[in-house]
Amino acid sequence: MTERRRSAVPWTGLLRGSRGAIAIPLLLAFLVLAVPVALGTMTLMDTLLVGSRTFEDILVRQYSASAGAEEAFWLVANDSSFTDLLTPVDPCGTTALQMNDQAVSVNVCGVYTTSEIGGQGVIATKSVIPTTAPVGVLTTFTYTIMLANESTDAVTIKAIFDYLPPGFTYVAGSTGGLTSGDPGTNLNNTKSCDVKPYRLFWNLESEGISLGALQESVMTFQATATLSEGLYLNQASVRYIPWWSPTGNSVDVYTPYTAEVTVGGGTPYCGYDLNVRFFKDVQPPTVEPGVETEFTYTISAENMSSGSRYVCAIDDRLPPGFTYVTGSAGEYPSNIDLAEPTLVWDDNSGRWLLNWGGSSGSLPPMVELAPAEIRTQVFRAMATPDPGVDYFNELSGVWSKDLAGGHCKTGGDDGGVAQGGVSGSSQVQVLMAYDIDASTGGQSVLSRVQLLGGGQFQILSWQER
Repeated sequence: MTERRRSAVPWTGLLRGSRGAIAIPLLLAFLVLAVPVALGTMTLMDTLLVGSRTFEDILVRQYSASAGAEEAFWLVANDSSFTDLLTPVDPCGTTALQMNDQAVSVNVCGVYTTSEIGGQGVIATKSVIPTTAPVGVLTTFTYTIMLANESTDAVTIKAIFDYLPPGFTYVAGSTGGLTSGDPGTNLNNTKSCDVKPYRLFWNLESEGISLGALQESVMTFQATATLSEGLYLNQASVRYIPWWSPTGNSVDVYTPYTAEVTVGGGTPYCGYDLNVRFFKDVQPPTVEPGVETEFTYTISAENMSSGSRYVCAIDDRLPPGFTYVTGSAGEYPSNIDLAEPTLVWDDNSGRWLLNWGGSSGSLPPMVELAPAEIRTQVFRAMATPDPGVDYFNELSGVWSKDLAGGHCKTGGDDGGVAQGGVSGSSQVQVLMAYDIDASTGGQSVLSRVQLLGGGQFQILSWQER
């Protein structure tokens, strides 16, 4: 993107998005109204009177361009539909505004980074409607899986898995969106809430589905259930080939347990293969671009089963550009493991992997979790985020139901890997800046505005032409 010329002294005043009531139009309106009054007190030749009307007309057009820029400030800060089509691939959009009987053309360009976001790939999220159901009443649920390719290259979608809660049955012919074929199904061997749950599997290899850079797609389907009391949890996963895979090998990304359906009092937990779930929080979740920032991550492990479980290992993949703060894992009253993680650099994705407890072989238990117990691990990371990028974190952990010789049993029904997925709470959003060019009748205003959240913004530059 071509950098626009900024004014020598940036305007750094805060404007709170009070639509149509900010100081710029008032000041310019005063100038417009004052000009004819001042000129009327002078004895001027006819040519000068014509010149004064021309000058007045220029001021009106300049005022209208300024008012158009101000309106654009309010829109980018408060109306997502004004900017939701702007991406690093196509960062600009033009709209027409009517200001003071003047047609003002407003061109808005998102200020995105020009660098590639290495390693950041497909992010999957899941939702359900309705989110509550009465006890013992047959109910139809509509699930939506959202896929977002957060990398700057296309990816190939190979398969989608969905782990239905117990008691839910897929509705034949209900799949739509990314694909329309019915999934394969298989039953879990382990009962949850006295019922064996189904896993759904859509094999998409023959369809050759590609998700372009920074594109999104959805897949929907329906399931029915007659439920007893409980909190019914769902998880989905996507298998895809990332652009940065040197061998064309696929990777899986999981949603957290989500798309919750509450029936009655909402207890107990009911879901596919419920044992230990991992989730994550980051502070601060929103930052300014180009500013070195320290982030505090909290990893949580929750025992969702009715018996004791052991946490055996944790893998945390930092977002691209983030670096671990040495010694930070032992600085907090964490109650999983206070040891420093092993740092592994993934040259393909350009990201750091943090590992606690080893990656394979015989693993000693880090901590035992009682039923419904939650324990945490805290650490810090540093980064200078690029503009216009959301940074995601992936998390997985190894759990065990039983020990053998003091080590975790992680095979078969005794244990396995639980994917923490990518939850909104572990996503770092970088505040956006926009270049705005408002013009009418040959008069224009070039400006740059930085969003601050909550409808507030900061004007970084202002240039009238």
